[in-house]
Amino acid sequence: MTRFRDELQLIAAQAPEVDLAERAVRGARRWKAATFGSAVASLVAAALTATVLITTPGGATMTGEIADALPASGVDPAAYAYYDFCGLEWDPRKNTKTFGGECAQWRLVTSTGGSFRMPEALSVYTEQVPQNYMNTGGPLTISSDGKRVAYYSEKDQKFAVRDLADGRIWLTPQTVTRETMVKSGVVLVLSPDGRFLGPLARKSSVVDMETGQVTEIPEGWRVRRIGNGGSPVVVTDGKDRLGLFDDGKVTPLNQISAQVGELSADGRTLVYLDGEEVKDHTVTHDFDTIVTLDVTTGKVLSRAKFTDIPEGFRFPRIGGWHSPTEVVLSDVLRDTSWGGKRDGMPTLGNATYAIDVNTGRIRKLAEYTYKAWAGDLILPGF
Repeated sequence: MTRFRDELQLIAAQAPEVDLAERAVRGARRWKAATFGSAVASLVAAALTATVLITTPGGATMTGEIADALPASGVDPAAYAYYDFCGLEWDPRKNTKTFGGECAQWRLVTSTGGSFRMPEALSVYTEQVPQNYMNTGGPLTISSDGKRVAYYSEKDQKFAVRDLADGRIWLTPQTVTRETMVKSGVVLVLSPDGRFLGPLARKSSVVDMETGQVTEIPEGWRVRRIGNGGSPVVVTDGKDRLGLFDDGKVTPLNQISAQVGELSADGRTLVYLDGEEVKDHTVTHDFDTIVTLDVTTGKVLSRAKFTDIPEGFRFPRIGGWHSPTEVVLSDVLRDTSWGGKRDGMPTLGNATYAIDVNTGRIRKLAEYTYKAWAGDLILPGF
Protein backbone atom coordinates (compact mmCIF):
# COMPACT_ATOMS: atom_id res chain seq x y z
CA MET A 1 0.00 0.00 0.00
CA THR A 2 1.53 3.28 -1.03
CA ARG A 3 1.49 6.51 0.90
CA PHE A 4 -0.59 8.03 -1.90
CA ARG A 5 -3.41 5.50 -1.57
CA ASP A 6 -3.24 5.56 2.23
CA GLU A 7 -3.62 9.34 2.23
CA LEU A 8 -6.55 9.17 -0.16
CA GLN A 9 -8.34 6.59 1.95
CA LEU A 10 -7.62 8.57 5.11
CA ILE A 11 -9.04 11.75 3.62
CA ALA A 12 -12.14 9.89 2.49
CA ALA A 13 -12.56 8.40 5.96
CA GLN A 14 -12.38 11.82 7.57
CA ALA A 15 -14.91 13.41 5.22
CA PRO A 16 -18.11 14.61 6.92
CA GLU A 17 -21.18 12.41 6.63
CA VAL A 18 -23.26 13.42 3.61
CA ASP A 19 -26.20 12.18 1.61
CA LEU A 20 -25.37 8.85 -0.04
CA ALA A 21 -26.17 10.19 -3.48
CA GLU A 22 -23.85 13.14 -2.95
CA ARG A 23 -21.16 10.80 -1.68
CA ALA A 24 -21.48 8.63 -4.77
CA VAL A 25 -21.14 11.65 -7.03
CA ARG A 26 -18.21 12.99 -5.07
CA GLY A 27 -16.50 9.61 -5.20
CA ALA A 28 -17.05 9.40 -8.93
CA ARG A 29 -15.72 12.93 -9.32
CA ARG A 30 -12.52 11.95 -7.54
CA TRP A 31 -12.06 8.95 -9.84
CA LYS A 32 -12.80 11.04 -12.89
CA ALA A 33 -10.12 13.57 -12.00
CA ALA A 34 -7.13 12.58 -14.04
CA THR A 35 -4.44 13.01 -11.40
CA PHE A 36 -4.76 12.66 -7.64
CA GLY A 37 -2.50 13.94 -4.92
CA SER A 38 0.56 16.07 -4.42
CA ALA A 39 3.11 16.39 -1.70
CA VAL A 40 0.81 18.88 0.00
CA ALA A 41 -2.12 16.43 0.03
CA SER A 42 -3.80 17.79 -3.08
CA LEU A 43 -6.20 15.28 -4.56
CA VAL A 44 -5.62 16.16 -8.18
CA ALA A 45 -2.71 17.52 -10.18
CA ALA A 46 -2.65 19.66 -13.29
CA ALA A 47 -0.90 22.49 -15.04
CA LEU A 48 0.72 25.40 -13.26
CA THR A 49 2.29 27.19 -16.18
CA ALA A 50 0.94 28.36 -19.51
CA THR A 51 2.67 25.56 -21.41
CA VAL A 52 1.66 21.94 -21.27
CA LEU A 53 3.80 19.17 -22.73
CA ILE A 54 2.73 15.77 -23.92
CA THR A 55 5.65 13.40 -24.28
CA THR A 56 5.31 10.05 -26.00
CA PRO A 57 7.57 7.12 -25.10
CA GLY A 58 9.46 7.79 -28.33
CA GLY A 59 10.37 11.28 -27.17
CA ALA A 60 8.13 13.37 -29.43
CA THR A 61 6.71 16.44 -27.72
CA MET A 62 3.61 18.51 -28.44
CA THR A 63 3.25 21.93 -26.86
CA GLY A 64 0.01 23.80 -26.27
CA GLU A 65 0.37 27.44 -25.25
CA ILE A 66 -2.53 29.26 -23.68
CA ALA A 67 -4.07 31.66 -26.15
CA ASP A 68 -7.38 33.50 -26.40
CA ALA A 69 -10.86 32.26 -25.62
CA LEU A 70 -12.17 29.35 -27.65
CA PRO A 71 -13.11 30.56 -31.16
CA ALA A 72 -16.75 30.41 -32.21
CA SER A 73 -16.02 27.52 -34.62
CA GLY A 74 -13.26 25.79 -36.56
CA VAL A 75 -11.57 24.20 -33.54
CA ASP A 76 -9.71 20.92 -34.07
CA PRO A 77 -10.58 17.87 -31.94
CA ALA A 78 -9.54 18.13 -28.30
CA ALA A 79 -6.55 16.19 -27.00
CA TYR A 80 -7.30 17.05 -23.37
CA ALA A 81 -8.55 19.84 -21.12
CA TYR A 82 -7.22 21.12 -17.80
CA TYR A 83 -7.45 23.88 -15.22
CA ASP A 84 -5.13 24.97 -12.45
CA PHE A 85 -5.45 27.05 -9.31
CA CYS A 86 -3.64 30.10 -10.68
CA GLY A 87 -0.26 28.75 -9.70
CA LEU A 88 -0.97 28.89 -5.97
CA GLU A 89 -0.59 26.19 -3.36
CA TRP A 90 -3.98 24.68 -2.74
CA ASP A 91 -5.50 24.23 0.70
CA PRO A 92 -9.04 23.08 -0.14
CA ARG A 93 -10.40 24.12 3.27
CA LYS A 94 -8.94 27.61 3.37
CA ASN A 95 -7.88 29.51 0.32
CA THR A 96 -9.98 28.62 -2.71
CA LYS A 97 -11.66 32.04 -2.52
CA THR A 98 -8.38 33.52 -3.73
CA PHE A 99 -8.69 31.69 -7.06
CA GLY A 100 -10.59 33.13 -9.98
CA GLY A 101 -10.36 34.89 -13.30
CA GLU A 102 -8.81 33.71 -16.51
CA CYS A 103 -6.03 31.72 -14.90
CA ALA A 104 -8.55 29.39 -13.26
CA GLN A 105 -10.64 28.69 -16.36
CA TRP A 106 -10.80 25.37 -18.15
CA ARG A 107 -8.29 25.28 -20.99
CA LEU A 108 -8.73 23.04 -23.98
CA VAL A 109 -5.71 21.78 -25.90
CA THR A 110 -6.35 20.46 -29.41
CA SER A 111 -4.78 17.52 -31.21
CA THR A 112 -2.82 19.98 -33.35
CA GLY A 113 -1.38 21.84 -30.34
CA GLY A 114 -3.71 24.82 -30.11
CA SER A 115 -4.73 25.94 -26.62
CA PHE A 116 -7.78 27.99 -25.71
CA ARG A 117 -9.56 29.18 -22.59
CA MET A 118 -13.18 28.13 -22.09
CA PRO A 119 -14.64 31.03 -20.09
CA GLU A 120 -18.18 29.69 -20.59
CA ALA A 121 -17.36 26.49 -18.67
CA LEU A 122 -17.39 26.70 -14.88
CA SER A 123 -14.05 25.43 -13.60
CA VAL A 124 -12.97 26.19 -10.04
CA TYR A 125 -15.53 26.59 -7.28
CA THR A 126 -14.63 29.39 -4.88
CA GLU A 127 -17.12 28.53 -2.12
CA GLN A 128 -15.17 25.70 -0.52
CA VAL A 129 -16.12 24.58 2.97
CA PRO A 130 -15.24 21.41 4.90
CA GLN A 131 -18.54 19.83 3.86
CA ASN A 132 -17.70 19.90 0.16
CA TYR A 133 -13.93 20.15 0.02
CA MET A 134 -13.63 17.07 -2.20
CA ASN A 135 -15.74 18.84 -4.84
CA THR A 136 -13.31 21.41 -6.16
CA GLY A 137 -14.16 21.96 -9.80
CA GLY A 138 -16.97 22.15 -12.29
CA PRO A 139 -17.42 19.10 -14.51
CA LEU A 140 -16.09 18.81 -18.05
CA THR A 141 -16.06 15.77 -20.33
CA ILE A 142 -14.69 15.21 -23.84
CA SER A 143 -16.18 12.75 -26.32
CA SER A 144 -13.94 9.87 -27.37
CA ASP A 145 -13.22 11.39 -30.76
CA GLY A 146 -12.47 14.78 -29.19
CA LYS A 147 -15.06 16.56 -31.35
CA ARG A 148 -17.51 17.56 -28.61
CA VAL A 149 -17.10 18.90 -25.09
CA ALA A 150 -19.68 18.80 -22.28
CA TYR A 151 -19.55 21.26 -19.38
CA TYR A 152 -21.59 23.32 -16.92
CA SER A 153 -22.63 26.72 -18.29
CA GLU A 154 -22.94 29.02 -15.31
CA LYS A 155 -24.48 31.75 -17.46
CA ASP A 156 -27.34 29.46 -18.51
CA GLN A 157 -27.42 27.39 -15.31
CA LYS A 158 -27.57 24.31 -17.51
CA PHE A 159 -25.27 21.63 -18.82
CA ALA A 160 -23.99 22.21 -22.33
CA VAL A 161 -22.49 20.20 -25.16
CA ARG A 162 -20.43 22.09 -27.73
CA ASP A 163 -19.35 20.90 -31.16
CA LEU A 164 -15.84 22.24 -31.61
CA ALA A 165 -15.83 22.26 -35.40
CA ASP A 166 -19.10 24.01 -36.22
CA GLY A 167 -19.55 25.79 -32.88
CA ARG A 168 -23.09 24.57 -32.20
CA ILE A 169 -24.05 24.49 -28.50
CA TRP A 170 -26.90 22.45 -27.05
CA LEU A 171 -28.26 23.03 -23.53
CA THR A 172 -30.07 20.58 -21.29
CA PRO A 173 -33.74 21.39 -20.58
CA GLN A 174 -33.11 21.06 -16.84
CA THR A 175 -31.88 24.05 -14.84
CA VAL A 176 -29.18 23.41 -12.24
CA THR A 177 -28.09 26.26 -9.98
CA ARG A 178 -24.49 26.96 -9.11
CA GLU A 179 -25.43 26.46 -5.45
CA THR A 180 -26.56 22.94 -6.26
CA MET A 181 -23.35 22.27 -8.19
CA VAL A 182 -21.15 23.41 -5.32
CA LYS A 183 -23.14 21.51 -2.70
CA SER A 184 -23.57 18.19 -4.44
CA GLY A 185 -21.19 18.04 -7.39
CA VAL A 186 -21.93 16.39 -10.72
CA VAL A 187 -20.08 14.04 -13.04
CA LEU A 188 -20.91 14.34 -16.74
CA VAL A 189 -21.13 11.14 -18.78
CA LEU A 190 -21.03 11.66 -22.55
CA SER A 191 -21.76 9.06 -25.22
CA PRO A 192 -18.83 8.37 -27.59
CA ASP A 193 -20.60 10.26 -30.38
CA GLY A 194 -21.09 13.26 -28.09
CA ARG A 195 -24.87 13.43 -28.56
CA PHE A 196 -26.22 11.95 -25.34
CA LEU A 197 -25.39 13.37 -21.92
CA GLY A 198 -25.98 11.74 -18.57
CA PRO A 199 -25.42 14.01 -15.57
CA LEU A 200 -24.44 11.70 -12.72
CA ALA A 201 -26.22 13.43 -9.87
CA ARG A 202 -28.73 12.75 -7.12
CA LYS A 203 -31.39 12.33 -9.80
CA SER A 204 -29.85 10.86 -12.93
CA SER A 205 -31.11 11.02 -16.50
CA VAL A 206 -30.03 10.71 -20.13
CA VAL A 207 -30.54 13.73 -22.36
CA ASP A 208 -30.59 13.67 -26.15
CA MET A 209 -28.84 17.00 -26.57
CA GLU A 210 -29.93 17.46 -30.17
CA THR A 211 -33.67 16.99 -29.50
CA GLY A 212 -33.90 17.89 -25.80
CA GLN A 213 -35.60 14.59 -24.92
CA VAL A 214 -34.97 13.57 -21.31
CA THR A 215 -35.12 9.97 -20.11
CA GLU A 216 -35.20 9.59 -16.34
CA ILE A 217 -33.19 6.84 -14.65
CA PRO A 218 -34.94 4.88 -11.85
CA GLU A 219 -34.21 6.05 -8.32
CA GLY A 220 -31.13 4.50 -6.76
CA TRP A 221 -29.29 4.14 -10.09
CA ARG A 222 -26.99 6.57 -11.88
CA VAL A 223 -25.63 6.75 -15.38
CA ARG A 224 -22.16 5.27 -15.80
CA ARG A 225 -21.81 4.81 -19.59
CA ILE A 226 -23.97 5.59 -22.63
CA GLY A 227 -23.68 3.86 -26.00
CA ASN A 228 -23.68 5.59 -29.37
CA GLY A 229 -27.19 6.62 -30.32
CA GLY A 230 -28.15 6.75 -26.65
CA SER A 231 -28.34 3.00 -26.13
CA PRO A 232 -27.53 0.91 -24.24
CA VAL A 233 -27.23 2.78 -20.94
CA VAL A 234 -25.09 1.19 -18.23
CA VAL A 235 -25.96 2.34 -14.71
CA THR A 236 -24.54 1.77 -11.25
CA ASP A 237 -25.84 1.96 -7.71
CA GLY A 238 -24.14 3.28 -4.58
CA LYS A 239 -22.22 0.02 -4.15
CA ASP A 240 -20.81 -0.03 -7.71
CA ARG A 241 -23.19 -2.77 -8.81
CA LEU A 242 -23.75 -2.54 -12.55
CA GLY A 243 -27.06 -2.65 -14.35
CA LEU A 244 -28.50 -2.21 -17.83
CA PHE A 245 -31.21 0.43 -18.24
CA ASP A 246 -33.79 -0.17 -20.95
CA ASP A 247 -37.48 0.54 -21.46
CA GLY A 248 -37.82 2.34 -18.14
CA LYS A 249 -36.32 -0.36 -15.93
CA VAL A 250 -32.92 -1.61 -14.78
CA THR A 251 -31.73 -5.19 -15.23
CA PRO A 252 -28.83 -6.02 -12.85
CA LEU A 253 -25.74 -7.35 -14.61
CA ASN A 254 -24.45 -9.20 -11.53
CA GLN A 255 -21.08 -7.49 -11.83
CA ILE A 256 -19.40 -4.93 -9.56
CA SER A 257 -16.78 -2.38 -10.53
CA ALA A 258 -15.83 1.21 -9.77
CA GLN A 259 -13.94 1.44 -13.08
CA VAL A 260 -16.16 1.02 -16.13
CA GLY A 261 -14.98 1.75 -19.67
CA GLU A 262 -16.94 2.82 -22.70
CA LEU A 263 -19.18 0.44 -24.61
CA SER A 264 -17.90 -0.95 -27.90
CA ALA A 265 -18.98 0.69 -31.15
CA ASP A 266 -21.84 -1.79 -31.62
CA GLY A 267 -23.02 -1.22 -28.04
CA ARG A 268 -22.82 -4.86 -27.03
CA THR A 269 -19.51 -5.12 -25.18
CA LEU A 270 -18.83 -3.42 -21.87
CA VAL A 271 -15.31 -3.40 -20.46
CA TYR A 272 -14.40 -2.86 -16.82
CA LEU A 273 -11.63 -3.39 -14.29
CA ASP A 274 -11.86 -5.95 -11.52
CA GLY A 275 -9.79 -7.06 -8.57
CA GLU A 276 -10.07 -4.20 -6.10
CA GLU A 277 -11.31 -4.85 -2.59
CA VAL A 278 -11.73 -2.22 0.11
CA LYS A 279 -12.18 -3.10 3.77
CA ASP A 280 -12.21 -0.56 6.59
CA HIS A 281 -10.93 2.17 4.24
CA THR A 282 -7.95 -0.01 3.27
CA VAL A 283 -7.37 -1.34 -0.23
CA THR A 284 -6.36 -4.98 0.19
CA HIS A 285 -5.37 -5.31 -3.45
CA ASP A 286 -5.68 -3.13 -6.53
CA PHE A 287 -7.23 -3.60 -9.94
CA ASP A 288 -5.35 -6.36 -11.72
CA THR A 289 -7.86 -7.77 -14.21
CA ILE A 290 -9.74 -6.53 -17.26
CA VAL A 291 -13.15 -8.00 -18.08
CA THR A 292 -15.42 -7.75 -21.11
CA LEU A 293 -19.14 -8.38 -20.77
CA ASP A 294 -21.89 -8.87 -23.34
CA VAL A 295 -24.54 -6.51 -21.96
CA THR A 296 -27.29 -8.09 -24.06
CA THR A 297 -26.85 -11.49 -22.42
CA GLY A 298 -24.93 -10.67 -19.22
CA LYS A 299 -22.28 -13.21 -20.22
CA VAL A 300 -18.59 -12.58 -19.48
CA LEU A 301 -16.73 -12.75 -22.79
CA SER A 302 -13.15 -12.46 -21.56
CA ARG A 303 -11.20 -12.04 -18.37
CA ALA A 304 -7.47 -11.34 -18.37
CA LYS A 305 -4.94 -10.56 -15.65
CA PHE A 306 -2.64 -7.62 -16.32
CA THR A 307 0.63 -8.65 -18.00
CA ASP A 308 3.79 -6.84 -19.15
CA ILE A 309 3.00 -4.11 -16.63
CA PRO A 310 5.17 -1.01 -17.27
CA GLU A 311 7.18 0.47 -14.43
CA GLY A 312 5.20 2.93 -12.34
CA PHE A 313 1.78 1.57 -13.36
CA ARG A 314 -0.36 1.24 -10.20
CA PHE A 315 -3.78 2.86 -10.04
CA PRO A 316 -5.45 2.64 -13.45
CA ARG A 317 -8.57 4.39 -14.65
CA ILE A 318 -10.35 3.11 -17.73
CA GLY A 319 -11.56 5.11 -20.72
CA GLY A 320 -12.55 4.37 -24.31
CA TRP A 321 -11.50 1.85 -26.94
CA HIS A 322 -8.12 2.33 -28.60
CA SER A 323 -8.64 -0.44 -31.16
CA PRO A 324 -11.05 -3.39 -31.59
CA THR A 325 -9.08 -5.30 -28.93
CA GLU A 326 -7.49 -2.57 -26.81
CA VAL A 327 -8.84 -0.09 -24.28
CA VAL A 328 -7.14 3.07 -22.98
CA LEU A 329 -6.08 3.27 -19.33
CA SER A 330 -4.61 6.24 -17.50
CA ASP A 331 -2.58 6.44 -14.33
CA VAL A 332 -1.04 9.03 -12.06
CA LEU A 333 2.58 10.03 -12.52
CA ARG A 334 4.44 10.55 -9.25
CA ASP A 335 7.51 12.73 -8.83
CA THR A 336 9.73 10.68 -6.51
CA SER A 337 12.65 13.09 -6.95
CA TRP A 338 10.80 15.96 -5.28
CA GLY A 339 10.46 14.10 -2.00
CA GLY A 340 8.31 16.69 -0.25
CA LYS A 341 10.96 19.40 -0.35
CA ARG A 342 9.65 22.95 0.01
CA ASP A 343 12.21 24.55 -2.32
CA GLY A 344 10.28 23.85 -5.50
CA MET A 345 7.22 22.23 -6.99
CA PRO A 346 6.75 18.59 -7.95
CA THR A 347 6.32 17.36 -11.49
CA LEU A 348 2.84 15.86 -11.72
CA GLY A 349 0.64 14.49 -14.44
CA ASN A 350 -0.67 11.38 -16.13
CA ALA A 351 0.38 8.52 -18.34
CA THR A 352 -1.87 6.69 -20.78
CA TYR A 353 -1.69 3.02 -21.69
CA ALA A 354 -3.38 0.55 -24.02
CA ILE A 355 -4.46 -2.79 -22.60
CA ASP A 356 -5.42 -5.82 -24.68
CA VAL A 357 -8.74 -7.16 -23.39
CA ASN A 358 -7.87 -10.73 -24.42
CA THR A 359 -4.32 -11.00 -23.08
CA GLY A 360 -4.13 -8.26 -20.43
CA ARG A 361 -0.93 -6.97 -22.03
CA ILE A 362 -0.30 -3.31 -21.19
CA ARG A 363 1.77 -0.93 -23.29
CA LYS A 364 2.50 2.72 -22.67
CA LEU A 365 1.09 5.34 -25.03
CA ALA A 366 1.97 8.82 -23.73
CA GLU A 367 2.85 10.96 -20.72
CA TYR A 368 1.35 14.28 -19.62
CA THR A 369 3.67 16.13 -17.23
CA TYR A 370 3.48 19.43 -15.39
CA LYS A 371 5.12 21.56 -12.73
CA ALA A 372 2.09 22.06 -10.52
CA TRP A 373 0.43 22.09 -7.14
CA ALA A 374 -3.11 21.16 -8.03
CA GLY A 375 -5.85 21.23 -10.65
CA ASP A 376 -7.61 18.79 -12.94
CA LEU A 377 -7.00 17.09 -16.27
CA ILE A 378 -9.60 15.49 -18.55
CA LEU A 379 -8.84 13.09 -21.40
CA PRO A 380 -11.28 12.08 -24.17
CA GLY A 381 -13.39 9.06 -23.30
CA PHE A 382 -12.75 9.23 -19.52
